[in-house]
Amino acid sequence: MTNRLVEAKSLYLRKHAENPIDWWPWSDEALATARAKNRPIFLSIGYSSCHWCTVMEGEAFSDLTIAEYMNANFLPIKVDREERPDIDSIYMQALQMMSGQGGWPLNVFLSPDDLVPFYAGTYFPLQPRYGRPGFLQVLQAIRRYYDTEKDDLQQRKAVMVEALLTSSVLQDGTDADVAENELLRKGWETCTAILAPNETGNSFPMIPYGELALRLNRFNFASQYDGAQVITQRGLDLALGGINDHVGGGFHRYTVDPTWTVPHFEKMLYDNGQIVEYLANLWSAGVQEPAFERAIAKTVQWLKREMTAPEGYFYAAQDADSFTNSTAVEPEEGAFYV
Repeated sequence: MTNRLVEAKSLYLRKHAENPIDWWPWSDEALATARAKNRPIFLSIGYSSCHWCTVMEGEAFSDLTIAEYMNANFLPIKVDREERPDIDSIYMQALQMMSGQGGWPLNVFLSPDDLVPFYAGTYFPLQPRYGRPGFLQVLQAIRRYYDTEKDDLQQRKAVMVEALLTSSVLQDGTDADVAENELLRKGWETCTAILAPNETGNSFPMIPYGELALRLNRFNFASQYDGAQVITQRGLDLALGGINDHVGGGFHRYTVDPTWTVPHFEKMLYDNGQIVEYLANLWSAGVQEPAFERAIAKTVQWLKREMTAPEGYFYAAQDADSFTNSTAVEPEEGAFYV
């Protein structure tokens, strides 16, 4: 039996049409139904080439016990982030404010009356593992909290609204006490600090910060950071590290370590466009490393070979999941690359 997503235009949404969860697409009707029934909204945002989105679809979203509880206690809404980047942007900010990090699948619990998020996370396993509770435990705890902790819920929502509003307001840059060049220096130093090597965790390209640091570096601001060294090192990490597919061309989404060694294998079109531009701009700025030229050339080859549709448009992303054998329950991320 299919749910409402069977009529969706998005292939990602239609992939969830066979789930036992009674999914709604994001719509006025869905939001009105949640308000009328006073059900907290479970909003799940993902995209086709997301590995952990695929895993969660095959585990929790296909489980009958999960579906029974979800359908009785929540209004479940599924969103394709590549179809609705506006919705994704708002609730990704909320997740980052709550947890200090982001990622997909983006699973958010919203109050139905005002759509303010009060809890959010990424991948929830079916059973407790990876140091995380099982998804049914999460759902039960969230519903219990929503029903019994009304005062705390309102306070939590008020803090979130204030934080989201503050983040969306541009600060006035005309303060007479702050010279324009000081604003530029602060912006440059912030971006350069983000690019500085990290000692733990994942490594992301962070190209918008790199581009700004590169463009402002010509002002030679006094700082604790060596701007030229930092922006060049980011280019070298990208071109020489494991985030670069040295065989097939193109750049993976990020690496799962701080040394740019082991990639998270999916490839996103927007990442590759930004990285090619960044390496080309480094080259134009005089940092003419042969690795940059090679990486750009192989990425262009990959874009033409694998990412261009016969009709001429570009595909948005390349999945890295594959089944290692005919009996595998779920695909293995990066199997065919390895």
